[in-house]
Amino acid sequence: MRRRRIIRNTALGSVAALLALGGGLWLYGENDRAVARACGGMLPLADVRAVLGSGHLEVNSRSGDGIDTCQVDAEADGGGAKVAIVDTGRIGANGWLSVPLAGGSTGDTLPVPVGRGWSGLLAADSDDGRATTTLTLRCAKGSRPGPAGKPVEGLTVTVETDLGGTLDDPANRPAHLRIATGTAKKAADAYGCVTRPGRTPLPTVGLPVSQEEFEPLSTATGTCAGIPRAAGVTTARETARAGAPWESCILGDDGLGHHRYSLQAYFGPYAQRLKAGYAEEHYASDPTPADAPKGRLRQDGSYWGSAPCPADGAERAVFVVRRDGSGAETRVPEAERAYARKALRAFAAHSARGRGCGASVTP
Repeated sequence: MRRRRIIRNTALGSVAALLALGGGLWLYGENDRAVARACGGMLPLADVRAVLGSGHLEVNSRSGDGIDTCQVDAEADGGGAKVAIVDTGRIGANGWLSVPLAGGSTGDTLPVPVGRGWSGLLAADSDDGRATTTLTLRCAKGSRPGPAGKPVEGLTVTVETDLGGTLDDPANRPAHLRIATGTAKKAADAYGCVTRPGRTPLPTVGLPVSQEEFEPLSTATGTCAGIPRAAGVTTARETARAGAPWESCILGDDGLGHHRYSLQAYFGPYAQRLKAGYAEEHYASDPTPADAPKGRLRQDGSYWGSAPCPADGAERAVFVVRRDGSGAETRVPEAERAYARKALRAFAAHSARGRGCGASVTP
């Protein structure tokens, strides 16, 4: 009798263990299904798990108005990712759709190109394990109708990651890119976007350029290449080009860290958002990049130009030079205004050529 009771208790314990295991597997599988459904089903489960681990993930997702967003957070191990997938045809369609994009400003650090065939950027303002990756996709003619019932012209995928660690270690950077590249491929399939994505896996990517990383302008080989020197303009802060959809060059004086001029190039959705912003602000009768191919901005000593870019369809690239510290009421000597135009011409010519654009027009 005692032996029979022991066998029975053992059997019951085994059944309970199997039920618990089955319940755990069911919950684990349900969590995976929630991740796979996030962002309209465009989140790559394998890549998310590889980056955020095998534990339970908290998932929030929202879709509408041409944008799918979702956030995935690892409850036990920490870390998370916030994803946004945007139909670029929605930018500026009903007011200014402020889509999230890496970079786009002259902050403390300059974002760097993703490279390996991707039109994208990696941005980070500090070394706290946080980074933002944006990839832009141009959809070719012949793309099939997407979720909205019509072909899309392009997509942007932006992923904000919080993974801890340090970006100084090149081995840590690919993890910040992996969810973005996987999502871009799934988004292209979901939207019927005929495109040529970049190569994966990405072995590493450059480190965003800090505010202290100036070099002599005469030795610049990246985004500041070909820009002439001038009195008080002898240093440069730049990145490589490598097909980035937004480029920046910061010009300064003798390595003291004083910015004199900043130049930016906007391509594809970056140019769309810039123009939509100017159109939304309604600058009276003054021409802006939203309605003219070239001209002077309201800030004295600041100008823009543009160029046709076949890879971006009908969207013209925009090139801007801003004289730092100048406003609409600032009186800038003609010699400095002339240098700004000269620098813009050199910057726009090199940048347009690097993206396969046509000849640029500048003031």
